[in-house]
Amino acid sequence: MRIAILGGTGKLGLAFAVRLGRTDHEVAIGSRDAAKAQDAARTVGERVSGMTNADAAEWCGLALASVPYAGHRALFESLRRPLGGKIIVDATVPIDPANMLQIKTDSGKSAAEETAGIVAGADVYAAFQTVSHRVLRQAGVSHDVLVAGGPARKSSVMELVRAMELRPIDAGPIEVAGHIERLTTLLLSINKANKVKESGIRITGI
Repeated sequence: MRIAILGGTGKLGLAFAVRLGRTDHEVAIGSRDAAKAQDAARTVGERVSGMTNADAAEWCGLALASVPYAGHRALFESLRRPLGGKIIVDATVPIDPANMLQIKTDSGKSAAEETAGIVAGADVYAAFQTVSHRVLRQAGVSHDVLVAGGPARKSSVMELVRAMELRPIDAGPIEVAGHIERLTTLLLSINKANKVKESGIRITGI
């Protein structure tokens, strides 16, 4: 599968590229600046390419969003046409800049639900909100990944998570995405309280 990491030059985007670069998928880092994306791709390895977000959206079959919430709406509004009908995995966590332990969106819904409202016809899933970029960079380290969204192509997202050597957990419909996003702020609090940087989640009984 062709996978585009939109906004992929930040810490999380590069970590996704590193982890995905170990799979059999074709991977492209997207950025507003093609040269910046290409430079970032070179730091990851030969199997990852770099291009503009627009070109990456046209090229891919699945788009993985790794952008700060401040640029979230503008990104998807600009890519509405090329992403229509495709799979979008939204890892965005809309942390409130005024309070890092709270989330805040324009609509009051989750970032993933906002994406679904912007890009008509796309199958949108919330995933990876609880996985640190540090964990993604470490080979052989596995955390649980909650996946929220409709049934149409959820199996493809679950298979992608497995290919990344992580454990996918079906969290239900996209309406629960806000709860997953809030778990990120809880993990940030746990990290601070326990003086660690890589806390994650494990779902038992499954």
